Amino acid sequence: MADSLVLTGVKDVKKHTGTEMLLTRPKRGGDTHSLKEWWKAGSHKCYVECTVFNVTVGGNTCKLVIDSNMSTNLRVDHDGAFGFTFYGSNEVSRAALFTDSYQIIEHYVFPRISGGQVMTVTPAGAASKPGGGSGIQSTTIGTVTVTGDLSPTDGETVTYTAANTGNAGNLNYAWSIDGPSTLVTFNGASVEGVWSGSDEAVVTCVVTSDDAGVTDSPVTGSITVTPA
Repeated sequence: MADSLVLTGVKDVKKHTGTEMLLTRPKRGGDTHSLKEWWKAGSHKCYVECTVFNVTVGGNTCKLVIDSNMSTNLRVDHDGAFGFTFYGSNEVSRAALFTDSYQIIEHYVFPRISGGQVMTVTPAGAASKPGGGSGIQSTTIGTVTVTGDLSPTDGETVTYTAANTGNAGNLNYAWSIDGPSTLVTFNGASVEGVWSGSDEAVVTCVVTSDDAGVTDSPVTGSITVTPA
């Protein structure tokens, strides 16, 4: 799974594509949570008002905390395993990932401070992400099998479909044929065309995944077609 949203100001969520990230509000009321400055060491810390999202994956919940203000505009992409990518970062300097009980896991320094890329900082003694590792979930495409008409006739409309055995998401399909026929109507895992001629041909589909942790992209499947 994966999730994406745009935070505008301290509470407005737009273009939300999933259900893993959920905006929370404090029990005391209001729109922001008051948290100690996590980027400073020692006991003498000030409080900062933040937007907080509960991020839940497989029964585990973490807190994504954003040092926001009324001018903030930030796109957040979640990879489905407590890994985040940030875009825009207008009027926002810092964010952090905490456990559900507010133990720091890692924090993020945006270009407003870093002057370049978003930096991920893991403090000494930080808690681990649920599941361990880098937070990137490993997925596979697996075996790709192409099915469809094996013995079409000249001028017949044919359809071929690709299926895979793995658990990867965000799949892309690239179809091709090495004969005179054309595959013209694409619908992701399926393709349609008009068979031309009587020569044997191979229909091929190359499947790739945009998952951050995919281990076997690309994978190719094909089928040999012998016209009747």
